[in-house]
Amino acid sequence: MKPYVLFLLLVVFALATYVVVLPQLDNSKPVVNGNYGTISKSLGSPVLGSADASMTIMEFGNYHCQDCKKWFQETRPNIMINFIETGKINMIFIDMEPPSKNALLASEATYCANEQGRYWDYHNILFSNQLENETDAALLKKFALDIGMDVNLFELCLESGKYEKKIKYNTYEAQKNGINQLPTFIIINSAGKYEKISGVQPFYVFEEKIALMK
Repeated sequence: MKPYVLFLLLVVFALATYVVVLPQLDNSKPVVNGNYGTISKSLGSPVLGSADASMTIMEFGNYHCQDCKKWFQETRPNIMINFIETGKINMIFIDMEPPSKNALLASEATYCANEQGRYWDYHNILFSNQLENETDAALLKKFALDIGMDVNLFELCLESGKYEKKIKYNTYEAQKNGINQLPTFIIINSAGKYEKISGVQPFYVFEEKIALMK
């Protein structure tokens, strides 16, 4: 066989191999370390539930999202009883930047509460008392007082605005990875397998998706 013919055959083989292999490289897929695309489990809130759980539910939302409140009231209680409190699954909340300044301040307030170890207590009180566009600084401080926080430390943290960039970054990462509806949930297991749920869905939908991942 002439040398140039052999060279052409090698080039064709190399290109064919490249074309076959390339589609397998999908950066939107979760990886084994528990990320979803470029979204790390350390991106948003502290973990709710056992750190040793074999699955994680990532919830994407904000505190003025009415559908997020609906899910919080109607579906989350069964998630808590059946999966979180039993240690089977843990959960994190990833803030999506809301359109109003007051709603953004509410998200910042949760991270200020986290400095005193009260993130989830504060998360719960915000959704339980959701008043659209009404979570100004005075009300946020009242909530901190209601759950027994050091209000002076909380106020200093809130006035600093130090968590605003974190929430904007959370939003950027979520949108970059195709999260465009609130609430959205990504259920991911320790092997990197995942299921995505969009919108307000009843408990049985979560049960079915979780069963597929066992």
